[in-house]
Amino acid sequence: MRQLPTPQKVMRKGYDAVRSARSRLDSLVLVPPSADDWPRVTAEHLSLLDGRTLNFCVRVPGEVTASAASLLLGGGSSPVVVPLTLVQRGDGHVEAQGTAVLDLLEADADDSPVPAGVRRFLLDAGQWRLSVAFTDASGTERRYALAKAPKVMADGPTVPEPVRSDGTYCRLIASGTGRAYVSLGRDDAEAEIVSLRIGWSEVTLEGRLLNAPADECRGDVELVRRNGKSTRVVPATWRGDTFVCSIRVADFGGAAAKEQIFDVRLQRPRRRSLKVSRRRTDVRSPGDVFRMPHRLLTAEDDTALRINPYYTPIGSLAFRAAHLPSGR
Repeated sequence: MRQLPTPQKVMRKGYDAVRSARSRLDSLVLVPPSADDWPRVTAEHLSLLDGRTLNFCVRVPGEVTASAASLLLGGGSSPVVVPLTLVQRGDGHVEAQGTAVLDLLEADADDSPVPAGVRRFLLDAGQWRLSVAFTDASGTERRYALAKAPKVMADGPTVPEPVRSDGTYCRLIASGTGRAYVSLGRDDAEAEIVSLRIGWSEVTLEGRLLNAPADECRGDVELVRRNGKSTRVVPATWRGDTFVCSIRVADFGGAAAKEQIFDVRLQRPRRRSLKVSRRRTDVRSPGDVFRMPHRLLTAEDDTALRINPYYTPIGSLAFRAAHLPSGR
């Protein structure tokens, strides 16, 4: 007889379906059509290597005799201009190709290396719509709105946008009408796990605070019991934007044989607490890759606690914990 799936597995599959749908929607940004949405050309290739290096290729329309071409970011009279190179193909068509490094304007002091011969452009946070300009020998310019390149490969084990250590992002998105955009910005404040080490008598949690000012780096860790909503505070030691705390048997409250669930949060001065979450990763299904073991913790009075740290479907850290009756 076929075994029925457990409720946890059913819920996990449901969350996976929601995350998959959300991932597809994240590539769309519903913005109203603009006056320059047409005419259009579709990119032959449009990608962001390492989350900052834009690679671009578009076929020159047959009705255009181009002597120069540019990729334009933004609208109005002063867009950011990325020069393109015209390449004659063997089938008689002409392509406009180019590469550029895109970074946030606040990253001006960043020393990240730039490939030789590639220009770096520092942009304000926001959504930059993409256009292509072709210029003929007489100097006449024709502009086309850029449509996002069609997907040529199925989704792989990783998401397209790599994780940046500084919390910023650069993504390719499309409007509801299919026009291509580049979106740059910085994520909201987050608390992520650096490591979680389970010993014989304590759990050592190391994490860090992202996208938050330095004066917020001095909060303690909370263990919030999911049903009773009671909270126990575990002191944390800070070094810069990283924190370390040791969680012991006593931090899970009085002895109870029934399993209880505790959510882990990071306090912040004068602001709401943050859920402590899985280390950011570009793995598409991290729940299938990153797993934690069950373990027994023993206190000085020989009290034993069965503990199972795990990640919730949204990626935040929680503990399942139950005290073992003495004599077992």
